[in-house]
Formats: sequence, structure tokens, C-alpha cells
Amino acid sequence: MAALALGGHVTFDELLDNVAEIHGKPIELRDIDHSVIPAVTGLWIEKDQKSIILLPAGDNSLHRTHAACHEFGHILLRHQGCGGVETAMPSVFQHVGSRKGIKAMLARSLDWNETERTAEHVAYLLSLALLPKERPSSNKFERTFL
Repeated sequence: MAALALGGHVTFDELLDNVAEIHGKPIELRDIDHSVIPAVTGLWIEKDQKSIILLPAGDNSLHRTHAACHEFGHILLRHQGCGGVETAMPSVFQHVGSRKGIKAMLARSLDWNETERTAEHVAYLLSLALLPKERPSSNKFERTFL
């Protein structure tokens, strides 16, 4: 997280640019029909020249932003696999992956292991950076709850 040097509040586009810079290649966000991979809320596909994050087109923007932040977590932590896609669709990964030059594919799914938990933790930290900072209240009573 320190490598991102986010400072205070950032926009999603600024966050995307910072993660891509650390990653060393562009990151492209693409919509995917939810029926294609129904149990997956986000999918990171790494290729030699760029990475692609697939997000279900029908999800609300808050959920999509968090799913993208989760995939950013995998990228920043340099995860090589999470057991999601490889376990659920090994033949698809091997067949399509080798033909399309895919180096790695990581998916955000409901199956939680240590890799998923750490990516999710980073997602929460990144999501906090996206929230606008509230000014402290001038009301002494309200400040007691901060």
C-alpha cells in the first residue's frame, strides 16, 4: 500500500493508473455478461503486454468498484493463482490460456482461502482511499463519536 503513495482521497482512474504503474503494464477493465461465469464477481487475466479485469456488466457500480479493487489486490500482492479458476475450469484455462498468451487468471469468487482473504483486505484499504474524506464536525457532541 505504501508503494501506491495515494496520500488522501483518489479517484478510481487515479487508482487504476497507480496500480498499472506498479504492475508495469496497462490494466484494461472489460464488462462481461454475468451468465458467462456466474459464480465469479471479478476475473484478472494477465498477459505479457497488459492485464485485463473482467467485471459482470449487470452489477451496481459500488460492487464493481470493490471487485476491481479486489483484483488490484491480487496484482499488487503479485499472486500467481488463487485456486478459483484453475480448480473450477482447468481445461478452459489450459486451452484458452495457451492459445491467447494468458500468463495467469485469478477470479474473485465465493471460495475463500488465504490468497483471497489478503486480496480482499487490500480491496478494503483501496476502497477507503476512494471515499471522500469528511471534514471534522464543528459540533463538540458529534466529535465525541469520531
